[in-house]
Amino acid sequence: MSQRPEITWQSVTGAVIVSAVVSMAYPYIVLKLGMGPNMSVIAAFLGAIFLAVTARATHGRNAVQNNIIQSAATSAVSTAFMCVVAAAFGYLAMNESVNVHLTITPFQMFTWLCCSGAIGVFMSAMFRKYFVDDPEMIFADGVAAAETINVLDQGKAAGQKFTMLGISAVIGMVIAFIRDGLAWIGTLGLSMRYRIGIEWGVLNIGTGMLIGLHVGLSMLLGTIVVWVLSPMVMEKAGMFIVQNSIAPQYWPQIQELANVAQLSDAQRELLHQHGGLMNNFLSGNHFSIVMLWWMWPATAIMITAAMTAVALKWRSITAMFRELRAARLPGHERVDVSLRTIIIMTTLLTILMAYVQQVHFDMPWWQTIASVVAGFPLILVGVRVLGETNNGPVSLMANTLQAIFRVFSPAISHNLVAAGMAGNINSQGEGLMQVFKTGKLVGSTPRVLTWVQFWAVPIGAAAVAIMYPLLIAKYGLGGEGLAAPTGLKLANMAVLMSKGISAFPPGALMWTVIAAIAGVFLALGRGQYNWHWLPSAAGFGFALILPGTLNLPIAIGSILGWIWMKQWPASYERNYVTVASGFIGGEALIAGLILPLLFYFGVF
Repeated sequence: MSQRPEITWQSVTGAVIVSAVVSMAYPYIVLKLGMGPNMSVIAAFLGAIFLAVTARATHGRNAVQNNIIQSAATSAVSTAFMCVVAAAFGYLAMNESVNVHLTITPFQMFTWLCCSGAIGVFMSAMFRKYFVDDPEMIFADGVAAAETINVLDQGKAAGQKFTMLGISAVIGMVIAFIRDGLAWIGTLGLSMRYRIGIEWGVLNIGTGMLIGLHVGLSMLLGTIVVWVLSPMVMEKAGMFIVQNSIAPQYWPQIQELANVAQLSDAQRELLHQHGGLMNNFLSGNHFSIVMLWWMWPATAIMITAAMTAVALKWRSITAMFRELRAARLPGHERVDVSLRTIIIMTTLLTILMAYVQQVHFDMPWWQTIASVVAGFPLILVGVRVLGETNNGPVSLMANTLQAIFRVFSPAISHNLVAAGMAGNINSQGEGLMQVFKTGKLVGSTPRVLTWVQFWAVPIGAAAVAIMYPLLIAKYGLGGEGLAAPTGLKLANMAVLMSKGISAFPPGALMWTVIAAIAGVFLALGRGQYNWHWLPSAAGFGFALILPGTLNLPIAIGSILGWIWMKQWPASYERNYVTVASGFIGGEALIAGLILPLLFYFGVF
C-alpha cells in the first residue's frame, strides 16, 4: 500500500500545532536544566495522536505525514533552544566585572533567530548524503523517531513491535516520573564532586543501545579520564578559573570566605551576589569548574578529528556536490535542494543577517560574514559528534566560535552575538540531520524536509521571543530562579575572550595542542589504516565535558546491547531499535514535556 503525499492539510496543520506546543514548552526546560532533550521522538508521538484523529481513513499510510510534523517540531525546538543566548545577554548585563549592558527586545530576538536558523538549514542541507549515508553516523534519536513513526502508524498491525514499543515506553515514563516527579530515586554517585555516577533512567540506556559498543566505551574512557585527572586539574587551575568568574573588586573578600568554616548571613549574601564560581567550589560542585578547563582539549580533539575525517573523504564530498549541481532529469523529481538554491538562499540570508546585526547590535557587516564563514566547518564537527554520540554540542560549538572570533574583535558584546549566531546555525544543522535520518527510514523526500524545516524556524523564534520575557518575569534569572547555566557559560566565555591568550587556564593551552594532534591521529588511524580499535574522538571528546552521570548509562546501554546481540542475535535484530526507541520516547515524553508543564503550572 503506497504512502500518502507528504504535504497535506493534516501534515501542515499538525506541523504548526505540534511545533508551537513543543517550542513554547522548550525554553522552560532549557533554562531550568541548561540542556534540552531531543524532541524528535516526542514530536513523533504527538504527530501520531494528531493524525490518528484527523487522518483515520488513511491509517497505516501516514508515516511520511508524521515525518513532516516531526521535522517541523524539530526545527522549532532547535531554534527555541537559543533562549540560552537571551539568558547570556541577561547574565552579561549582571556581570560586575564588565560594563556591558546589551539588551535585546523580543522583536530583535525573533528576526535574529529567524535569519541565523535559516542559514543553518541551508548550510547543512548540502551535507545530507555525506552524513546520513555514513554507517558510523547513527543519529540515534532520528532512528528512534523513525521506529516510533512506523510502529505507531501501523498500530496493532505491527504486532510484537507495537507491544514492545508500548512496554518500553511505559517503563521509561514510570522511571522518569518516580525520579523527577516524585523524587523517590536520585543518582548513584561515585564521585559527585565531578558528576561521576549513574542517573537512574532508561533514556541514555536506549541511546547506548543504538550508538553501539565502540562509541559507548569511548565515552566511558573519557569519563574515566575526567574522574582520574580532575583533582589534578582542580589543584593546578581551579582557583584561576574561579577568580576569573568574580569581579576584581570583590575577589579579596570572596577569597577569604573560602577558608571560613561557618558563614554568617551577610557573608552568605555576599557570596550569593558576587561569588561567581566560588559558590560551586564551596558546595563541592567542582565539575562546573573543571569543565571550563576540559572544554579546551575536548573541543580540539573533536574539531581536528572531524575535519580530518572530512578531508579523508574528499572524493565523497566532491561527488556529493556534483550531484547537487546536476540538472534534474526529465521525469525525475529532484531529491535534494539544488546547490544553486543553497548558495542563493545562504547568501541572501547572510546579507539580511549582516543588516540585522548591524542595526540591532552595531556589529560591522564584515564580522557577520566572517562569523558565518568560520561557523561553516563547525557544523561538520557538531553534526558528526551528534551522529556518533546522540548529544549535540551546540554550546560547545558556540564557545569555539567565540574563541575564533577573538581574532576579529575583542568586543564582548560582538563576541556574544557571534556565539549566538553560531549556536543557532549549529542547532539547526544537528536537528536537520536527525530529520534526514528519520526521513530516509520512513521514505520521505529530503528536499521537502529541508523546506519544512526552513518554514518552521519562525515558530521556534517566536517561542523564544514570547516565552523568555514571561519566564524571566515569573521566575527570575539565576539564583533561585532559572539558572540557565548554558547562558552563563556563553556570557562568561565572551568576557574571558576579551582577555585574549591570558584567558586560558594553566596547562589548558598545552593540552589543547596535544589533543588537536591526537584528534588527527585518531581520524587517520580509523579512516586511513582501519584501526577500528582506536577510540571514537567524538565520543571521547564529548565525554570530557558531559557529566559522567549521562556518560555511564550510555556506556551501560551499549554493553547491554552488545551482550544481547551476541547471546540472542535474532531477537536483537528484530527488537533492539524498538526497545531503545520506547526507552528514549517514554522518558523524554515525561521528563521533557509533561513534567515541565506540571512544574510550570505549580502541580509539583
